[in-house]
Amino acid sequence: MFKEALVDEPIEKIANDWDFLEDQVAAKFSTFREFGQNIYGIRRRSVSRTEVIDLKKGKFSSLLLGPQGIVGTGRNPLHCHITTAGTPHRIPHSFGYWHINDMDELYLPVPGTSDDALGYFLVIMQTPKGNEGESFAWYCQQCITLMYEVRYHSGELGLKNFWRAEENAVREYNKDAKNRTCPECGLINPLGYVWNMAKDTPEETAARSLW
Repeated sequence: MFKEALVDEPIEKIANDWDFLEDQVAAKFSTFREFGQNIYGIRRRSVSRTEVIDLKKGKFSSLLLGPQGIVGTGRNPLHCHITTAGTPHRIPHSFGYWHINDMDELYLPVPGTSDDALGYFLVIMQTPKGNEGESFAWYCQQCITLMYEVRYHSGELGLKNFWRAEENAVREYNKDAKNRTCPECGLINPLGYVWNMAKDTPEETAARSLW
């Protein structure tokens, strides 16, 4: 990823940090973390030859919203998958909104060292700059009309404020039923929820099980 790498400490002191899948290093990327010109997320997952499973949230599946409507896509181990910039996408039961990113997102499931060992799920994207950012959005489940959207200027505000922005967006969406009522077909859509299950209200926990 880099033609040249410069370090501030003796190489023998930081050598272990170059192994992203070493347990102590991977733990530093359990949410997202900037490293060089990229942002990385490293999650422990059960990764078999055919599927990826989050032990708390269930089987991993991704939904994309495009010209053909909502399309489901799996994640095959040791295959790179890319969600291109501008594509609304979400993971059912993992985050209750559609994420729209100005940056491409690359995903790579890596099996564990043995059949019964947890593997890794890597998420990699370039660090946004300037006006680049992302949105938290909600589309009607029946007619796919955009009902509500909150823009986060990550290029200006940085990664450190992302999770607070996510929580604020979900809370604003949930607090008024008008936000969840489709202006086209009138369907009242379920509540949103954040990525971190520990922050769920009881009502959001119920919504997480629905979609």
